[in-house]
Amino acid sequence: MRNYPTAVALAAAALALAATAVPTAAAATTAAAATGTAAGSAPTLYVDNLISGTVTPVSIATNTPGKAIKAGNGPTSMEITPDGKTVYVVDSGPSTVTPISTATNTPGKAIRVGKGAYGAAMTPDGKTLYVADNGAGAITPISTATNKAGKPVKTGESPQFVAVTPDGKTAWAANLRSGTVTPVSTATNTPGKPVKVGKVPQWIAFTPDGKTAYVSNNGSGTVTPISLATNTPGKPIKVGLNPYAITITADGKTAYVSCTNGTVVPIATATNSAGKPIKVGHEPGVSVISPNGKTLWVTNGASASVTPISIATNTPGKAIKVGGAPSGIAVTDNGKTVYVVSQIGGTVTPISTATNTPGKRIKVGNNPWSIVCAPTICQSSSTAG
Repeated sequence: MRNYPTAVALAAAALALAATAVPTAAAATTAAAATGTAAGSAPTLYVDNLISGTVTPVSIATNTPGKAIKAGNGPTSMEITPDGKTVYVVDSGPSTVTPISTATNTPGKAIRVGKGAYGAAMTPDGKTLYVADNGAGAITPISTATNKAGKPVKTGESPQFVAVTPDGKTAWAANLRSGTVTPVSTATNTPGKPVKVGKVPQWIAFTPDGKTAYVSNNGSGTVTPISLATNTPGKPIKVGLNPYAITITADGKTAYVSCTNGTVVPIATATNSAGKPIKVGHEPGVSVISPNGKTLWVTNGASASVTPISIATNTPGKAIKVGGAPSGIAVTDNGKTVYVVSQIGGTVTPISTATNTPGKRIKVGNNPWSIVCAPTICQSSSTAG
């Protein structure tokens, strides 16, 4: 069982994948209840369970888990189509992607991709899923209409994460060993010239207007802004130790960067300058912003907690206890509930945003890793992007 992955550990794990695929995780009996969420009922969260090799649907209406869905051997990331009809589950061990119909909660035939598959990203129109093949130095496009994989696109050494621009025209791959990010045209699936950034680039986030990409450089303690009009990098922005996840506000004015030293650093996108670090818990990871834009919710991997941050003042609230090693987070579209996936204990904790109090933990599978839901239901963020 893997514990909470720090930014350093994630980078090391991804580099190891370049030499050999992740060993297949031992199958385990899922702890998810056999009743609760009926197939096709809405709204529903989906949680992948790394050790169980399953995905658990969770009803948002009742906070009850449904029957676990078999999806590979050790799923590490998921994406969902914009219409919410299909969840795609990435499994690093056999390097496959399993589609799950949300109407019936049944898995389809696994799709073979490149060696060491890890992160993935969906185009805004839902027509293509891009999978980062860490061990193959490429990203693989998958047609969601046919569930067929296209020819892998070479990007650089050890791409771990991939992200698609808001206009859907470009997929960007972060190449850990190369210290570059590579743009790939989604119209032709041809790579452009790699853009040099810092050491061990990981997370890629875009401003909503699609003008700028921000790349966290885990090995440099910096974030590199890139002008998407010219694909040119700006001056690296110093943030803190091992920057990882980046979340940008809906107005595009602030990028929040989680750093391993227990801080979240706000970057003013107008000036590309870092503000005062915000103290949170130990090893902050992924985060989401409430639909009203007022609160940033940050997981603290080594503190078993979540910290709410006021975006108006950049001040943290009292940390909220959740299960051990939180690695995924989602907020409902009405902003009333935040859901936090915790690897240790195999649970999802619902948090009432009105009172910042956690509810009864929902039991899912062994070592849950990430969480997704239809975009009309919630917004989510997980360890694999």
